[in-house]
Amino acid sequence: MENIEFQNSLEMSEIAKKLQERYFPFIGYVDLDEILFAEIIGFKPEKAPIFNMSGITQKWARDIILSNNQKKLYCFSAWSDSWSELTEAKKEWLIFRSIYSISPQGEGKIRPFDVQDHGFINEYFVRIGIGPYWITKDDLPSLLKDNEVLPLILPMDDDE
Repeated sequence: MENIEFQNSLEMSEIAKKLQERYFPFIGYVDLDEILFAEIIGFKPEKAPIFNMSGITQKWARDIILSNNQKKLYCFSAWSDSWSELTEAKKEWLIFRSIYSISPQGEGKIRPFDVQDHGFINEYFVRIGIGPYWITKDDLPSLLKDNEVLPLILPMDDDE
């Protein structure tokens, strides 16, 4: 990946803060200061996903980062050109889903994007008639536009 650079994204960070404020029961456990929000500037390969959420799970890598006074254990990144073409609502949902994917145990771990952990999102879109393949659609309801919280059903813990 030549000629690629990462640029901090204030837009992504602001969306994340607003989402956490409004949807605290879902993503309130996440320390947003541990996430680097970045736009990828450069040529996007055809098969590359528009966005990516990754964590640093290797203890040695975490130790190096933390020893350099950096708290970033996760990175949400998106290809700048593709990101700018998305609707605001789609950006909100992609960031929400990605933040929710951070494991409650933290430590750079990510939950798998599966039905058990992320089923409440699919269930919401099925309930409102968009369907389970919401990520391919553009006409999504905004998580932040109105003053109301969308009626998402809080998933149960594993021990419930």
